[in-house]
Amino acid sequence: MFSLLPLLPFFSLALSISPAVALSSHRSLNSDALLKHKRVASTISNRTLLGDDPAELVKRDGTKYVFMHHIVGNTYPYTQADWADDIQKISSKGVDALALNIGFDSWQRDQVASAYAAAVGTNFKLFISFDFTEIACDVNNAASWVNQFANHPNQFKFNGKPFISSFSGECLGNAGWANLKSMTNGYTMPFIGGLENQFNNWPALDSWYCWGCAWPEGNYDKTTADDQYYINQLGTRYATTVSGWMFAHDAGKNWYQRGDDWLINNRWEQLFGMRDQLTFVEMVTWNDYGESDYFGPLKGAPPASTYWAANYPHTAWFDMSAYYIQAFKTGSYPAITVRIVVPPTDKFCHLVCHLLTWACLQQDVIYYWSRPHPKGATASADQFGKPNGWDWSLDFVWAAVFATAPATVTLQVGGNSQTFSVTAGVNKLQLPMTTGQITVSMVRGGQTIISKTDTNLNIIANPTQYNYNAYVGSATGTGGGGGGGSGATTTTASPTTTTSSTPSSNTYVSMTWTSAGCYVDGANRMLRGSSTSIPGMTVEMCTGLCFKKKFTMAAVEFGTECYCGSQLFTTNGAGVKATPTDCNMPCAGNAAETCGAGWRANLYTSPGTVLSKRKLRLLS
Repeated sequence: MFSLLPLLPFFSLALSISPAVALSSHRSLNSDALLKHKRVASTISNRTLLGDDPAELVKRDGTKYVFMHHIVGNTYPYTQADWADDIQKISSKGVDALALNIGFDSWQRDQVASAYAAAVGTNFKLFISFDFTEIACDVNNAASWVNQFANHPNQFKFNGKPFISSFSGECLGNAGWANLKSMTNGYTMPFIGGLENQFNNWPALDSWYCWGCAWPEGNYDKTTADDQYYINQLGTRYATTVSGWMFAHDAGKNWYQRGDDWLINNRWEQLFGMRDQLTFVEMVTWNDYGESDYFGPLKGAPPASTYWAANYPHTAWFDMSAYYIQAFKTGSYPAITVRIVVPPTDKFCHLVCHLLTWACLQQDVIYYWSRPHPKGATASADQFGKPNGWDWSLDFVWAAVFATAPATVTLQVGGNSQTFSVTAGVNKLQLPMTTGQITVSMVRGGQTIISKTDTNLNIIANPTQYNYNAYVGSATGTGGGGGGGSGATTTTASPTTTTSSTPSSNTYVSMTWTSAGCYVDGANRMLRGSSTSIPGMTVEMCTGLCFKKKFTMAAVEFGTECYCGSQLFTTNGAGVKATPTDCNMPCAGNAAETCGAGWRANLYTSPGTVLSKRKLRLLS
């Protein structure tokens, strides 16, 4: 059976609530007050609720939005193609918009313009999030930023108003925010610390989000006590955050915020449970490497001192979050992904399977993460010492198993291993940490579904420098073992991690498709029918998916991505033949196959079709 660490007793609910800026101010702040855990005397258990407008507490069942916080200050070398790549990756998991955090650098305005330009032709949206710990509290300047992009087709709007956010912003005062709204016709959702029990004095704020509510504030599991504290004051104006980790280690910031006990999974589950009280959730963040709270790959211009982020991917957490994003936005957890699996030479079986959804193959995923050394280790050459909160960490390897049916899962680190029985659905496992590499495996019905040793992380006992960041990986089953079950899994990918799953004799096929060669792709996409991203991607898997959806063209790209369509779009240079060697990235599920590259795709056509200048047509 899988084990779950119990939540701490209910007394944790009575711990005082912080305004959250103390937890995770993601810039260099000089004020000691902002770096400490500010406490509020009132508690959930004994608070007398007076003066709340019942109308503000009415449950909301409308559209839900998920945002991704993006630090523009870490994007100095970005090109428009880099922004397009970020937008494609972020939007593919169901995120609605980027919160573009802007600081003082003059070049950031050009980067924001590049981000908006990269979104053109997509349904993805963006909005400005001012970092008032870096920029001056100048209402005219803020209005200039908002109005520059307010009428852009990819500007995120709520109730027809351009969305405006911030990190900090108390310096504007309510009058300043009111002026900003009047000058832009905007909708405001800032994070401003220190407003506890004073929100009635800030009517200019249409909403307010809690930056630090993504993490627990002490040595206990994350609860919703702080969320409920703010909901009781803000009602439907409340918005909140989700993150997987928090660790910073330099002269100005040296802390670890507890991320153990499957923080990322539990936080998403909490948000799902509160979804009738929420409209906006912000993921923190895509690229704040300095505080270890990133979902995206290491890219752009990370701060030079952040050694703890190099080679410590978190993208698998983002892949896993696609499952929860869909649940939060729709109100129900997604169903198991099903695909057609038949012998490649049996055309009659292909037809029957296509019509009757026969012979189902289901996907299993093991996500796992760990720190690179025990919490009590002594670093031999670290100038800053152990971070505050180091003793809050727990010495375990954590795993979340998305199983399509009952199976046995083995976790191993070094010489320590344990086998668990898992059920269909999401299973949370833990294994005591020891030195060595992490191995994960899954067996069902006597068949090995997953088998992977991650050679990119070696847990050691004696580090040179302290690193309380998490290394996050994933391993994906390629099929077999079948069976029913009512659980759920994702079809998401991590470009920075690979799987070494044992191949199944069953493969994702849809008759024999013809290779059309290597093609240039672009932000507007040359195939626009459907797309997906899967860690164990193969050519056969992609063509099978497109076949099932009745498309006549399939393209594999960037090792894990699959695009389907029946027309080849040639926009801004996309959709034209490239040099064959440009497609040089192995498929994540079969290294013997090629699955395109960055902005390059291997294109395939279904049987009985030819590639014309602009589209595929079915031959009679």
